[in-house]
Amino acid sequence: MASLAGRNAIVTGAATGIGRATAQLFAQRGAKVVAAGLQPQELDATVKAITDAGGEAVAAHADVSDPEAIAEVAATARSAFGGADVLVNNAGVYPLGHWHEMTADHFDDVFRVNVRGYQLLAQAVRPQMLARGGGAIINVSSVTFWTGMGLLSTYIASKGAVIGLTRAIAREAGADNIRVNSVAPGAFATAASAIHADQEKLWREVLEAQALKRRGEVEDVARVIAFFASEDASFVTGQTLLVDGGWMFG
Repeated sequence: MASLAGRNAIVTGAATGIGRATAQLFAQRGAKVVAAGLQPQELDATVKAITDAGGEAVAAHADVSDPEAIAEVAATARSAFGGADVLVNNAGVYPLGHWHEMTADHFDDVFRVNVRGYQLLAQAVRPQMLARGGGAIINVSSVTFWTGMGLLSTYIASKGAVIGLTRAIAREAGADNIRVNSVAPGAFATAASAIHADQEKLWREVLEAQALKRRGEVEDVARVIAFFASEDASFVTGQTLLVDGGWMFG
């Protein structure tokens, strides 16, 4: 079990799903956590669950498509814990729609959250990581980059961009002792998967495609993120690991 004692982490999209599971697991393993997200009540519930269990966490209510909000998240990490050395870029939007009906504004809205937000938050936290001797950035992509599912063209394009962004930043940031990796989750019971109208069909097809014949839990992804954040991954950077039960074999 990878220890995160002594680490200060920012986790975006921490109100629910993978983000909440990651924030809670980080705290269980000794990290201090800034839980960032949009839904105040759910976000406060994440923080309460952590503090009730004896961990340390604060909430940062923020929209990562807003550069000013991103600066406030970084400022919260500095004021609460003296700065962050781990960043989990997990916040995202997951809109369905036919590719030929997507507007320019829709495309821009998705990329502002799913790509630009990742880049800007990494930039905002970099000075803190440098001051702490290095750090780890974990970006959440998606297995849909490999599957090419219909009705998700803009989302999938953004998640492919996340993988490219991860590799490019990793190449430069290594000199600063900052590691940058990504995880690509498969199908999980989150708000994103809930937007599919036919849930029975979705899960039947997912289980047929997976090598492991069980539904994944968000904790399965959180554990991989924790590995990338820990010293157990101290010589790993620029990588993308699929956490999909063997849905894709590459």
